[in-house]
Amino acid sequence: MKYSNVDGQLLKEMLLSGAYELENNKSLVNSLNVFPVPDGDTGTNMGATIMSAVSEVKGVKNITVQTVSDAAAMGSLMGARGNSGVILSQLLRGFSKQLKGKTTITTKDFALALKEGVSVAYRAVMKPTEGTILTVARESADKAIELSKRESDFMVFMQKLYKEAAATLERTPELLPVLKQAGVVDAGGKGLLCIYFGMLKRLEDRETELNGPETLAQEVKHQTYDNIDTSNIYK
Repeated sequence: MKYSNVDGQLLKEMLLSGAYELENNKSLVNSLNVFPVPDGDTGTNMGATIMSAVSEVKGVKNITVQTVSDAAAMGSLMGARGNSGVILSQLLRGFSKQLKGKTTITTKDFALALKEGVSVAYRAVMKPTEGTILTVARESADKAIELSKRESDFMVFMQKLYKEAAATLERTPELLPVLKQAGVVDAGGKGLLCIYFGMLKRLEDRETELNGPETLAQEVKHQTYDNIDTSNIYK
């Protein structure tokens, strides 16, 4: 189905589908976690953060773009856990800020909201590190701005946005040596990609349902990272 505009109800469904995609795959995200500390909890933290947003969104009575985005921002802020969760909450905070007063949104509005989310998140981090969720968010938001100038169909727009985010994620080991040494992409960036994928699935009329027992999107070899040199991460 072609969507040239997104209203509050569709935005709600996109956010829930994105949240469930992340929650369903949090073990996959955990398995990639080597930065800033290899403690295997990035997926758990991001999942808890986004599911707190879901709880708030589900409680909205008067569904509009603004009430849904505000609820997602407030819920994620209240439930933010760990560095990745805090960054995710700030991305949603900026996203909501840009959508104030909107009843429906176009791809341009959505792109600007992503961009504001990135600005808010970068300001919230004392020492932003490239090769992380911040890089994936920033480069995909920049691509979204470019795409929105020529693409009004939300589904096609999100397909291309997702492809850009995935390409950036694959480059994260080149930007952060600890990832390259471990042979993984950034866990937080992967979590964000899960959210984008879930949102895209809703636009393709195949939204994600929340699983009971958690399942993995693919078989992942779990590793230990005790031998990784982290001395140059913050340089």
